[in-house]
Amino acid sequence: MSDFLQDFQAYEKFCPPGVRLPEIKIEKVQYDYVGSKSNVTNFEFLKKLCWKGIQEKGIDKLENKQDYYNRAKEELNILEELGFVDYILLNWDILNFCHQEGIRTGAGRGSAAGSLVLYLINVTKIDSLKYGLYFERFVSKSRAKKTIEDGVTYLDGGLLADIDNDISYEHRQSVIEYIEKKYESKTCKILTLNTLSGKLCIKECGKIVSEMSEQDVNLVSSYIPKIYGNVLPLEQAYEESEKFKEWADEYSEAFSVSKKLEGLNKNTGVHPSGIAISFYELEEVMPLTESEGNIISGYDMNWVAELMVKFDILGLRTLSVVDRVCQKLNLDIDDIDLSSYDKIYKHFDQLESQHGLFQIEAPTVYKVCKKIQPQTLEQLSDVIAIGRPGALDFLDDYSKYRHSGDFQSVHSFFDDILGYTGGIPLYQEQLMKMAVKVGFSLDESEQLRRIVGKKKVKEMPKWKSKIEQKVIEKNLPHEVGDVLWKVAEDSANYSFNKSHSISYATLGAITTYLKFNHPQEFFISLLEMAKSEPAPHEEIRKISQELHKFSINLLSPDLVKSRMDFSKENQDIRFGLNSIKGISEKSLQALESFMQGQRKNKYEIFLSAKQAGLNIGILSALIQAGTLNGYTKNRSRLVLEAQVFNLLTDREKRNVIALGEKYNYDVLKTISSVIKDKLVGDDNKILINEKRFSTIKKKYSPYKEIYEKNDRYQQFANWFYENRLLGYSYSSELKNVFNTKGSDLLGSKEFKKLTLNHMGRFIGVIGDVVKRTSANGNKYIKISVFDEHGCFDGMLSDNRMYTKLQDYYDQGGKTPVKDNIVLFYGKKAEDIIFIENMSIVDKNIYMKLSDIK
Repeated sequence: MSDFLQDFQAYEKFCPPGVRLPEIKIEKVQYDYVGSKSNVTNFEFLKKLCWKGIQEKGIDKLENKQDYYNRAKEELNILEELGFVDYILLNWDILNFCHQEGIRTGAGRGSAAGSLVLYLINVTKIDSLKYGLYFERFVSKSRAKKTIEDGVTYLDGGLLADIDNDISYEHRQSVIEYIEKKYESKTCKILTLNTLSGKLCIKECGKIVSEMSEQDVNLVSSYIPKIYGNVLPLEQAYEESEKFKEWADEYSEAFSVSKKLEGLNKNTGVHPSGIAISFYELEEVMPLTESEGNIISGYDMNWVAELMVKFDILGLRTLSVVDRVCQKLNLDIDDIDLSSYDKIYKHFDQLESQHGLFQIEAPTVYKVCKKIQPQTLEQLSDVIAIGRPGALDFLDDYSKYRHSGDFQSVHSFFDDILGYTGGIPLYQEQLMKMAVKVGFSLDESEQLRRIVGKKKVKEMPKWKSKIEQKVIEKNLPHEVGDVLWKVAEDSANYSFNKSHSISYATLGAITTYLKFNHPQEFFISLLEMAKSEPAPHEEIRKISQELHKFSINLLSPDLVKSRMDFSKENQDIRFGLNSIKGISEKSLQALESFMQGQRKNKYEIFLSAKQAGLNIGILSALIQAGTLNGYTKNRSRLVLEAQVFNLLTDREKRNVIALGEKYNYDVLKTISSVIKDKLVGDDNKILINEKRFSTIKKKYSPYKEIYEKNDRYQQFANWFYENRLLGYSYSSELKNVFNTKGSDLLGSKEFKKLTLNHMGRFIGVIGDVVKRTSANGNKYIKISVFDEHGCFDGMLSDNRMYTKLQDYYDQGGKTPVKDNIVLFYGKKAEDIIFIENMSIVDKNIYMKLSDIK
């Protein structure tokens, strides 16, 4: 028998019938905390943990405390019956570690917020009774399965309830290390399999099989429809889109190959937040691989779920921001009144600065929020639920209800359930409650939600029949059943999990409170966290665009006044040195050494930078960023002086420093005089002879060339340096840099104030460019531009009436790219400028030798 066959049979013999939960190790201090002996069962411990939570949250003093007791008892019994107790305690242990270590955690995520038990033991922070959330949305008795074999309980991992956890971004690794240490050699990250999408297949097959151009395949792929935000599979797209069908019929070979490739595995990756824990040693249950020093499962998420417990531990930057603000203010987050109109919801009445507001800052949700202007936490939850594909169709209806109180009733029988969302079945929990009112149990209502939501075609007719029978049994009007079934079918495409929505609305409300009541601390915390963003300086730019609305200035970096990180300075914020582009982790220590002590002149700065280990590139960046503005206003020349000083030998530096006062500490003037007057050094020898000067001059020439090019545009050079190194400009605004007499350039601030059809000349920096052909065959370029105050869009296009885009290209115009500065003339529409003509600013600023090469 081959080794492979022996190994396979051994594995087959060992293969467990499901997920065996890892052994739970409860510390003595935790038994003491709940007042229990350590020999009690885990179920008894969980019950005592819940009772402790009831006392600490003051639930035992509420008038409706019996409702909480009954709900807690019911949930606990179901958890014990299903074998989930250890799973709950496993999550509690991880979150409890976070709480003990002062690691900020989220209010909840997903359906877990529907569990009162998880709220009582501080895994979530959402009171499920208060917000009408259901445990059955989290755990369904009818779905969950367990197997007992030789006295050991195994769970069906595919049906195990998910508890996902949000934690502060920078502490995620600490939590993972805790799990790995506690379950040593039983923990790994999870493999992902990325598949070929239909759109990608059409693009690639169009180019390879049918030899189409990039532009043409992009147009064809745009014919593939989306329904509720989801791109249709190719077969369905063929049926739904007449234009796509025409193309597919004409290019049948490309279409045929695309269908064969669609859905095939493309490559592997690592799940960004998934962690798996096994009862067994990892190598006993699955193949393993390694990536960047991490052990990765050899199976993907679906197979891992059959053998191990999965956890989603997401590092959330927003939680880190909240934590930092609370520390700066010495504020207990639980003291924030989430029902306060004055402190939170009034700011949605005229919301113009959304950056940093959790979920609300996303463009679509921001648009929804501005229209709805939520006044309560539940209305903010509605905003988050509506700001999604499908549900967006109901924005106008909900907004009308929100501002007038009028709503369209689907049936008076369900008005008490749907009334608070304007008659829209916005939440899955509302469908469940409708089913309960008709006569089903909560567990049955969750089955209905799941079967219709997952579009389980074979089971849907049975449930339609069940509803009809239940309506007859309860002697209800026939149309009640019809309405329930229609709501179930329709809302499957757009209804949202209220447990999740309320949880994220809570964090949205908290960030709103902190931003508008403690803006300085909030923005400092955002700026501190910018380093962890994928594009740190874009984040700084977005923050700087909002600061003026709060009468806060982002002050320039300064070697004397700046700290390593962003800091308070009266009512303003001082830029942190470690956020200057090019200041790496390696150079931070050298920079800290460099900042020690006072320096009287430029030479002492140049010398101490060298002694501290700062290379000339870092010193040049510090000068260009403006940290040495106290020594000169001409940064380009100061960079040149620093570079020339760096070319000198130690002997030459020593003597140049000695001559400093005589030549006003100007390196170039000093060297010029040394050569001209043939000055001698402190050793009575010619300081710089002709041969040595020739060597210096050769190395100096390219630096001089850069200086001469930049010196022609000093104001622009400073603006450019600041934006490139800091992400924003503090010395001047873009429109003022390029405004010539009588030109009157406009930027984002003016764009927002202009009336419709106003013509004007605009300037901005390209943030994004889309070059497409519309469904009507018209070519266009859409640009997103920004400046110091915000961003706005412009479009240059062709149509049947005119060929403005083609004219632009015919006149030698090029497609702008990211970071180009563009000037354009056009007409203001509601949210865009229709461009008549455009030009790209051709002035160049050089920061290092490689730029000029």
